[in-house]
Amino acid sequence: MRKTTLFVFCLLSALGTAFSRAPKKPTNSEAAYRVLEEATVAFETGDYGKAMQLANEAKDRRRAEATYETYILENALSPRAVKRVGTDFHDVLEILNERDEHEAIAIINLYLKRFGSEYFSHSVDTMVSWIKEKAVYPEADFMIGKIYQLEGEFDVALEFFERARKESAYLDVPDESFDILYAMADLARQQDKEEVYEQTLLLILDNDPNFKDTVLQTALLRTIDYDSEKHVERFFMLFRALPHHSLEALYALGNIYEKQGESEKALVCAALGTVESFTHILASLGERDASFSYTSFGAFLRQSARYADIVEWGSKQHVWDMMFLFAQRIAARGNMLFAQVLFQIMADAMPDSYWRAEAAEKVREAKDQ
Repeated sequence: MRKTTLFVFCLLSALGTAFSRAPKKPTNSEAAYRVLEEATVAFETGDYGKAMQLANEAKDRRRAEATYETYILENALSPRAVKRVGTDFHDVLEILNERDEHEAIAIINLYLKRFGSEYFSHSVDTMVSWIKEKAVYPEADFMIGKIYQLEGEFDVALEFFERARKESAYLDVPDESFDILYAMADLARQQDKEEVYEQTLLLILDNDPNFKDTVLQTALLRTIDYDSEKHVERFFMLFRALPHHSLEALYALGNIYEKQGESEKALVCAALGTVESFTHILASLGERDASFSYTSFGAFLRQSARYADIVEWGSKQHVWDMMFLFAQRIAARGNMLFAQVLFQIMADAMPDSYWRAEAAEKVREAKDQ
């Protein structure tokens, strides 16, 4: 009798300890992303103290969310019946559904929808390990870094940017990794750290397959080096290349190479930037007007000028000045026929009035020689 009583007491004690250790389920109103949204509003209105406080609070909430999700999944996946089916998502979800583990199913489906099964090597165990590590919040660290940068605390800002970059696998929006890298590049530029600035730009461009495609780059230069009037239109008929968040990096790196006397590298950057932006805008024009098709570079520029948002996007992404630099660097290479045709087209049709005037000046200079 005493043994039975002792066993029951131990069992209840164990259960009590287990339940006491169960993490609290975060409510939707307490979600980390909601707190970070509040931090973003504070940041954008200039209340940096509040933004800092809320960003740190968001990090605490993210840790609590990761702890809770890990607890739910580990408990749902621990029974032998579940372990027997293996780790494949389809099989695991099927057995969890039979066992009414609806909360665990919801967590798994949330991340499958966001990232896909392949991201986790088709294994629920990999997902659980990833969620454990997801206690970090790179978006919040990125915001804290921006606050320190505005306050002139550049070294501290870099620490937070670097932390956010290293933890970019846990970004809710993966493409924000480029925002982090561009912020790091801008910080290096502010500090006149030219080598760090260049290396950070190269890190951005490491994600652009066009920048690493030596066959494409050789073909671009070969077409330019024919140096004939007809090869301008041939260039834009031949080449298409989708941008990979790299236009600003190509523009900035091209300027660095030009300053260093690396004229061919500078030209390649301008050529790639021109082709990538041209490809992006061309697709946008086709979506807006089904009857539009590419006929000439001049017609393309005139059609682009019809849309204020395209003109503005081109200005922000340095598209129009990169096209001008493309022609200017071709001229510096000695391919004057190709360059002058480009300048004339830009003088007639460039959407940006400043660069249209600059191109017209280049046409006048050539006539005066």
